[in-house]
Amino acid sequence: MLLAIDTATRLASIALYDASGVLAEESWRSQNNHSVEVMPAIAAMLARQGVAYTDLTGVGVAQGPGSFTG
Repeated sequence: MLLAIDTATRLASIALYDASGVLAEESWRSQNNHSVEVMPAIAAMLARQGVAYTDLTGVGVAQGPGSFTG
C-alpha cells in the first residue's frame, strides 16, 4: 500500500495505491496551508478506505518548486 503526496504547487494531491491500482485520490487548491491541510486529508482518506497507517508500505512524495517545507 503506497501513499502518494504532492504539495509542490497550490494544487495539493494525495492518493492511495495497491497492487490492484488506485484506491483513492484527492486534489484541492491550497492557499499555502499545506502543512495544516495535508495530514487531516490523509487521515480522512485512510479512514474512508479502512486503511491504517501501519498498512502503508511506502510513501511517495513529489519534489517541486512549492513553498511547503514541513
